[in-house]
Amino acid sequence: MPQAHARLKASATFCRAPLEETLRNLSLNLVTMAHFKHAAKTGLAAVLAFYLAKFIRLPEDYWAAISAIIVMYSDVSSTLKASWQRLVGTAIGVSIGGVFAAFFGQQLWAFGVAVAITVLLCGLLGFAEAARLSGVAVAIVMLIGRPASPWIAPLHRFLEVSFGIVIAVLVSALIWPARNPKPSQP
Repeated sequence: MPQAHARLKASATFCRAPLEETLRNLSLNLVTMAHFKHAAKTGLAAVLAFYLAKFIRLPEDYWAAISAIIVMYSDVSSTLKASWQRLVGTAIGVSIGGVFAAFFGQQLWAFGVAVAITVLLCGLLGFAEAARLSGVAVAIVMLIGRPASPWIAPLHRFLEVSFGIVIAVLVSALIWPARNPKPSQP
């Protein structure tokens, strides 16, 4: 019996040492400076985009903040790439959504066709990463838009999204600009 107890105790000590070391390493890596900077930059970009969009009286200012959050990465080059994809995707989505809204209003079948065409066009033009958000732009324009003036919603969405993108790119480039991301960064 004493031997079994000694083996059990030795086994528990053996398991505890790697566990303690793993927990210590995990706690050190959970919040790195890169993660903190990325979080702070994203928060700052969102607040600035929202506040400035409100200041210049964009009709649905929250889209600027949402766009800033969507395109913000921890390094400038990834932010620029995401921004370009978002800008092109939004342009395609609001254009197709605007055309379909002008001709068909809020018809459900037209909405489905517009989303399908938008996603297909993004893929064919080499903007596959933009396809999902482009489809979202169609949905916003066609389902939330104003049937009496179908081109107002697309124009507003494009301006609001573009404004948020510009703010995110500026924050990314001017505040702790990371140029060479490491694989573990957000």
